[in-house]
Amino acid sequence: MYSVKKIFLILLIFNLFTFVYAQKKQEKYVVVIDAGHGGTDPGKPKGKVNLAHEKDLNLEISFKIGKYIKQNMPNVDVYYTRSIDQFVSLQDRVELANKKDADLLISVHCNSNKNASIHGVEAHIYNLSMPASKKIANLVLDELQKGAKRKSRGVVDAKMRGRNLYVTQYANMPSVLIEFGYMSNQNEEKYLNNDENQNILASAVYRGVKKYFQNAAPSENRSKYYRVQLLATNKLLSSEAKIFEDLEIKVDIYENPENTKAKYKYVVGREYDLERAEALAKKVAELGFKNAFVVKIEE
Repeated sequence: MYSVKKIFLILLIFNLFTFVYAQKKQEKYVVVIDAGHGGTDPGKPKGKVNLAHEKDLNLEISFKIGKYIKQNMPNVDVYYTRSIDQFVSLQDRVELANKKDADLLISVHCNSNKNASIHGVEAHIYNLSMPASKKIANLVLDELQKGAKRKSRGVVDAKMRGRNLYVTQYANMPSVLIEFGYMSNQNEEKYLNNDENQNILASAVYRGVKKYFQNAAPSENRSKYYRVQLLATNKLLSSEAKIFEDLEIKVDIYENPENTKAKYKYVVGREYDLERAEALAKKVAELGFKNAFVVKIEE
């Protein structure tokens, strides 16, 4: 016979586990899905009349990913950076994800190369040292390789690419850009244009996302980064002023009312890697901003 104390203790433990499980089950997440290109920007043009431009393939695959997540993960809210064929700037795409305080940003693209024999899927992130971005990239690639039977070309970061990707660089959350195949490869382009194949690709991404959230995604600190200050003035200049036109990079303006001699500061870039920030400072110095220097930001 159990004593009253033992029964009470058993009930207490049971209720505790039930509460913890319920809390875990009710935990909400936000995923933003970004269909690359759109509107006047077709991305990679279609190879044949009866096929689709990259922008259209991206949108179809994005909707399918979102559908799988919504149907199978009720604790995840899904938002799209575009839901129709329209042009959306890179800044607006990232701004939406940041405003929604997303837990994850997935950007959908299809690839192209002069070598028509190249094929396979790739996952692009900012830096291999960013644990959460690297984890979702590997999980998705693993599912695309095993479940969708696609060739994995691995995880690629800014250093390997030789350049940044805006959506992986400026997002405040873990982010991955997935290249679902090469439209320059006739067989792969045909595969990408098939509705059932798109479902297979989308379900693979969904499974990767599910595993990502189920297995406690590692933290990724994006509140500390580097920017490059171009100059400081007491008179406000437009971010599109002639002096900035050769930069080909977004200029942000910070105002410091307490500094009467240099009230406005003009900065560019967002790098989590000091080496890349220093390279950017050198580049803008060569474009005429001789006094450019790296600034460490901690939000």
